[in-house]
Order: sequence, then C-alpha cells, then structure tokens
Amino acid sequence: MPDGDSPSVGLLAGHGVVLAGLAGANVWLGLRYGAAELPDLVSEISQGVFFAAAGLAIWRLRPRSRTGLWMLALGYLVFVDNPHDLQISTAAPGYTALTVVAVTTFMAQYAIGGHILLAYPSGRLPGRPERLVVASCFGLALAGGFLLLVSRTVDASTCTFWCYQSPVRLIHSARFYHAAGLADLIVWIGLAGAILLLLVRHARRSTPRRRRTLRLAFAMFGLALALFAGHEIAAAATGLGSPAELALYYLHQWAAVASLTVPFFAGLLSERLAFASVGALVGRLGHVTAGEVEAALGELLGDDGLRVAFPTADGLVDTAGHPYPPPSDAARAVTPLGDPPVALLLHDPALAEQQTLLDAAAGAARLALENARLHAEVRRQVAEVRASRQRLSETADAERRRLERDLHDGAQQRLLGIGLSLGVLREQLGGAAGPDLVDDLRQELHAAIHELRDLAQGIRPAILTEHGLGAALAELARRAVIRVSLDIDVPERVDPVLEATVYYVVSEALQNVAKHAGVDEARLSVVREPRQLLIEVTDRGVGGALVAGGTGLRGLLDRVDAVGGGLRIDSPAGGGTRLRAVLPCA
Repeated sequence: MPDGDSPSVGLLAGHGVVLAGLAGANVWLGLRYGAAELPDLVSEISQGVFFAAAGLAIWRLRPRSRTGLWMLALGYLVFVDNPHDLQISTAAPGYTALTVVAVTTFMAQYAIGGHILLAYPSGRLPGRPERLVVASCFGLALAGGFLLLVSRTVDASTCTFWCYQSPVRLIHSARFYHAAGLADLIVWIGLAGAILLLLVRHARRSTPRRRRTLRLAFAMFGLALALFAGHEIAAAATGLGSPAELALYYLHQWAAVASLTVPFFAGLLSERLAFASVGALVGRLGHVTAGEVEAALGELLGDDGLRVAFPTADGLVDTAGHPYPPPSDAARAVTPLGDPPVALLLHDPALAEQQTLLDAAAGAARLALENARLHAEVRRQVAEVRASRQRLSETADAERRRLERDLHDGAQQRLLGIGLSLGVLREQLGGAAGPDLVDDLRQELHAAIHELRDLAQGIRPAILTEHGLGAALAELARRAVIRVSLDIDVPERVDPVLEATVYYVVSEALQNVAKHAGVDEARLSVVREPRQLLIEVTDRGVGGALVAGGTGLRGLLDRVDAVGGGLRIDSPAGGGTRLRAVLPCA
C-alpha cells in the first residue's frame, strides 16, 4: 500500500483478527500456565489491546502519519512479550521459543516508545541525531536482550520479581551476567537522557503551533517519569507488594502508555473540532473584509503566523497589496489553493499533516479569498499609481527648479546686461531723439525682465529653494492683492516636493480668494506636526466653491493626492470657504 493511502477496511479487519487471536492466547496462557496475579494479567493484556487499537485507529484516521503503524507494532510486540511477563511455567507449550523471543525483544518496546516520542506527530524522525539515537535503542534492545538471556544467572538479586531459568544459557558466569546487566542499564539511562535532550531541542525549535501540540506529550511523559521514580522509592521504602508500591507500579505503566497515545488523540480531537468550525467559517467569511480573511483562517487552523499571499504577474502580494517575498527557509510551508492557485497559504509546516483540514478550510474560504485577491490587486495597482505620480511630481519639480535657475542665470542676466549697455549708449548719444528712443527701449526691456521674473517665480520661486517655506509664504502673502494673516510654524526644512506642493496650494488658494470670494482678507495657517503638514486657507466670502466647478481646485486635488495627501474644501453658500490639506511628512 503506498505511503499516505488510507488502509482498507479488510486490511484493518485482518489485523484485528490476528490481534484478537494473540490477546486470546495471552489470556489462555496467563490463566492456565501463568503465575502472575489477576491484576497483572489484566493490566499487561490491556496494554497490548490499547496500543493495538490506538495504532489501527490512528492509521485509519491519519494515514499520512507513520505513528499509527509504529503504535500497531508496539501492540503486537506487547502481545508477543506478554507470555514471559505473565510468568508462564516450563510446562506451557512452546515455552523455550516464547521465552527466547520475549526476552530478546522485550526492550524493543522502549525503542519503539522512543521513536514515537521523537517522531511525534508525523511518525518520521526529523534528523540524523534522532535516527542515530533510535537506531542505538533498537541495537541495544536486541543485543542486550540476547546477551542477558544467554548469560542468565539465577540468584537472590535476579529473582526479585520472577525466578526463571534461561532455556539457552551459553555463558556460565554470574559476574559477567551482573556486569552486563549494569552496563545495559547505564546505556539505557544515557539513551533516555539523549531522548530527553532531543525532545527539549524539538520544543525550542518548534513553531508555536507545534509547541502547543508537544506540550501535552511532554507533560504526560514527565508524569510517567515522576510516577516511575515514585515507584522505585516506594519499592525501596515499603517493599514489593505493598499497597503504595502496587499503586505506583500500575500508575507509572499506564502513564507511560498514555504519554504515547493521548497527545496524538488530543491532536485528532482538535482537528475534528476544527472541521466542525469550517461550517461556521463559511458564514463568518461572508461578513469580513479582505484583510480579516487571513486572521480568520489563522484562528481556525491554530496558526497565528499564517499568511495569505496572492500570485500576480509581478510576484506575490499580501492582503494589503504590498509585495510579499516568498519564504527562503523551511520555517513556513506553502500550500497553493486551487489550480491555478487563487491564493497561497504560508503556514506552520506541521499543518501539512492535516491536508484534509487545509483543503476544507480553503474550500470554505475560496470566495472570500478570491475577493481578497481582487482587493489586493487593486491596492497594489493603486500603490503603483501613487508611486508613479510621486515620481512624476519629483521629476517635474526638479525640472521646474532647473528651468527657474536657467532663466535666472541665463536669459535674465543677458537682458540685464543689455539694459546696462543701453544706459551707456544713452549717455553717449546726443540730440533730442536719441535719448528718448533709448528710454523707450529700456522701459520695454524692464517690462520684459519683470515678466521673465514673474514666469520664473511661477515655476519655483528662488526664495523657496534658498530659504524654505516660511520665507516663501511670507513673500507670497506680501505680494497678494488681499490682506493675508499668517500663522506659519515650520521650524525645519521639509522635502522639496512637499515645499513646492504647499507653495502651489497656498498660491492657488489665495488667487481663488482674490478672484471669487468677494472679500479682501484671508487667513493662512501652515503647521508642522509629527509625520504631517497641515495647511489651511480660510476666508469669509460668498462660499459655494466646488471642485467640479473649474480646473483650479481640481489641480489642487491632483497635486495633493500625488504626494499621498488629502484635500478637503468646506464652502457652504454665503458661509465662506475653508480649504484644508494634510500632507504626509516624515
């Protein structure tokens, strides 16, 4: 069967029949040939049933995970080892074979338990250190079990629980047997420590969602270790068979069983509850904005770091329309939704084990994600248009400054030079008509210079470039045909494009007051606040100004919008006009 395919009912039933046969054989051998007490018989066989049933259920419910197969193997192994644990007599059929197999493979239960813990929840060991430790556990379990079996020595220290003779004793040395047993215990303690360190490393490196999943497993495992330590203390203090020792014996065994199975079933339960929430998600996503789709999916899937990205011709964008660089490491897994994909989910890699849930959530959110994609595309286009307009504004402003400089330093200087030459010529000319003609030429020349200066001022006044907004606006107010009261608070220079925008807005607004308001006074306020500039021009004129009423106000709106600002005009008929612009300023 290919990895990841769900097992058929027939295959599961076949395993069930075999396991039922093994459980029945355990009961028969334990009752007829075993010396173990009834509670021991029930506990040992129940553990095998529990592991086997859990393995079959996990295999069926989560076929992508190998945990179910490992759990099933542990159930089989418990049934194979149980005849020895139930202390069967030598009169039992197949005693030699049962004892050899059981003693040789008994400690493989610990190796499988370590594998399940280190590979949780996928059933696949994540790296080389984990594979090395688990391989060492299996090697020690098989080699150590066989070595202890062939050197088994019966004395007071080895008959604590059950005194049995090895049917295949090859090494007749009590000293060797005790040394081998001590070495085996020390190595197992070392491997247990290595497993614990790897589990801690897993927790530290895990994503938040995986860490929440591991928390229960660690808690159950810690409880099993604490109960085991309590059992050893009780055995030393009160002796074997005491009520405290027996209670802790069964408790630590079942705590170990629970630490391997309960966390996985808790994860399955959480997944099923998430499935139940998918229906509610459909109704919920019908009433959320595009930006909330991401948060809703993250909440449903239990991944606070989940992100939604949309493929466009220019690459990925997020729900706000901003470029989204694809992840360059394995910290985020990428799941496409649809073919071609409507969106990409960037999520915790642990969610890949719940592909069915991912597909269900994506199906429920598909319409909302399509809307979100369209919104993101529109936002991206708007951002590109704004950036383009900003670049055009900056380019136009730079060109205006160049043109103003060229007019001031070129044509204007040449005209001034001609004026000086005409003055010299007038002094040199005699007669009545010559000086008068020169005077007329000089007047025409001065008029041309004034017109050229006015043109240069309209492009970008030199005072704005050299001295900033405060001086430029004061000069603009002084030259206005109406009285202008000033409130200027811009202590530092700002971006040249913003300075030009403010100057243009104020100049156009004052011209509108002079032409249309029917008053001879206006108030101008320009204030620098954190991250923005506030501009207000107010008058008490006739009002009624409309953006759609002419090109002047429309030009102001476009100019302000080009730098990412906002413009508002309040102009009720007969109530004056208030123009307010807000420009972003770093």
